[in-house]
Amino acid sequence: MNVLVLLADLERDRHLADLAVAMAGDGEVTLASVIEVSVGRSLATEQPRVRARRRELDLIASETRGAPRPPRTLVTVARRGWDAVVEAVGRGAPDLLLIGWRRSGWDLLGTTLDAIMREPPCDVAVVRGSFARARRLLVPVRGGRYAQLAVKLAVGLARGRNAAVTLLHVSDPGRRSTLGIYRSVGDLAFDERVEQLVSRSGDPAAVIAEELERHDAIVFGATAREGANDQVGPVGAAIMRAGKPAVIVRTRTPVASTAFLPHVELPVDRTQRSRAIGEIVDRWFAENTFASAEFADLRRLVDAKERQGLRISVGLPALNEEATIGRIIRAIRSRLVERFPLVDELVVIDSDSTDRTREIARAEGVPVHVHQRVLPELGAHPGKGEALWKSLYVLSGDLIVWVDTDVTGFHPKFVYGILGPLLLRPEIQFVKAFYQRPLHVGTEIQAAGGGRVTELTARPIINLFFPELSGMVQPLSGEQGGRRSLLEQLPFFGHYGVETGLLIDTLQRVGLERIAQVDMKQRIHRNQSLYALSKMAFEILQVAMRRVGEARGERLWEDANSTMKLIRPEDGGMHLEVHDIAAIERPPMITVPAYRAKRGL
Repeated sequence: MNVLVLLADLERDRHLADLAVAMAGDGEVTLASVIEVSVGRSLATEQPRVRARRRELDLIASETRGAPRPPRTLVTVARRGWDAVVEAVGRGAPDLLLIGWRRSGWDLLGTTLDAIMREPPCDVAVVRGSFARARRLLVPVRGGRYAQLAVKLAVGLARGRNAAVTLLHVSDPGRRSTLGIYRSVGDLAFDERVEQLVSRSGDPAAVIAEELERHDAIVFGATAREGANDQVGPVGAAIMRAGKPAVIVRTRTPVASTAFLPHVELPVDRTQRSRAIGEIVDRWFAENTFASAEFADLRRLVDAKERQGLRISVGLPALNEEATIGRIIRAIRSRLVERFPLVDELVVIDSDSTDRTREIARAEGVPVHVHQRVLPELGAHPGKGEALWKSLYVLSGDLIVWVDTDVTGFHPKFVYGILGPLLLRPEIQFVKAFYQRPLHVGTEIQAAGGGRVTELTARPIINLFFPELSGMVQPLSGEQGGRRSLLEQLPFFGHYGVETGLLIDTLQRVGLERIAQVDMKQRIHRNQSLYALSKMAFEILQVAMRRVGEARGERLWEDANSTMKLIRPEDGGMHLEVHDIAAIERPPMITVPAYRAKRGL
């Protein structure tokens, strides 16, 4: 089974990780922690705490014993912690939620254990005490899903700790029979870890207490009637008074995935709407913003890749990059192919360079494809977006990363930083990098000032029309990647609008929570002239207008002008240049017959 472990107190609850691994068997374990943020304080300000908490959870995950795969970790922020837990259950649909016991009525992230047991979001197991020395486990069975879940968990614990299980059935006086056990739990009674089947008659609380004296711990179902204040019931209360380590289980059919839940409407009032969007973005920023250093353990990434049976491709879009392409290829190959087998495929997607870019790449042993010659029956358009779109046909990986090739001082983190969330967070579909962008001014480098189109065009447009994405630090960054299953479903704009289009379309297709961003600290690359940046901004505006118009059923794009006049100083006067700049949109690659044939679709 897949187990979600709530670590309300990391020190006190860390032992739950080992219990969860034993219960999960070959399933997946997720260690979750919630940071509650008071009203009036921005959720986004908690991002450093989220990052620190992730490190703590990763450490606990690395110390778990007997896991077939390292547990995943999940840190969320919320005004009321329990709401975040319920949302995580809905998103991940675990088979079991594991919680540490404190006491009845104890506040747990804005709720109580009694309230959780009364209305669990999925099957729940509450653990009291340590099972480190438990070698004989008692499971009272009285039929139904409670009994089956209790036996299943006890058997998992016994298998993980070389322990034995006793199944106890208490019946009315004069009706002792082990058939009651078989009727209650079926084939689970025949598991090799079940050492004894005990059938007794009498008062359930008294019989269980007597049998518990000969055992180290107990696993039992909470069977209180609806409306009862104490959710463990009178027999459960008697068990708890015995003081032995215990697991209390409560069953419920898991809630549906949030993908199928009704869309939550935002308030109509503008002030309230802005506040609601702010909360959504702040929470996303805190939870889905990572640092590349979090994924520097490359062996961990390789293990995750191999465990999931994934193939990883890196595409290098290039146009006249002879000065940098060789160093970038060597940096990726030496660290991420030869030393650690993380990247399976490294390919240059060239846009018909006129310098030595292709020659250098081939000399490094890397395949080179000229995008104008890929899928020639579909024609060819200039631009990076066209190269990225056609790279989906060329590349074979399940995960695809694109890295710009005009970067000076390239570091492998630009690749593994993008891959980290995709490999370690299965819900993440699309990842973008962000960084400081120094600006070249003559022979000097200013610490800030790069990313002018980002700050003057892209982010203002996004804040106006797609405010859910306003937490993206650099929506135009060229270091990005995603799952093929998503990317092949998206249309691609052909030139400078490709990053904006991919981001907006990903938001609309899979939702904000499936997008992540990673801090790469600094990136130095070739800065473009203001004239080139002006054309870039014009195309980004076109992409945004097209998507805004489509969302409203209006012809904003069709009615807009697609020519741009650039004014250049010339001979003491001004020269007017007219450029025809139309954002070409390619259809999703999965609709291309040649692609479908190649992929066997």
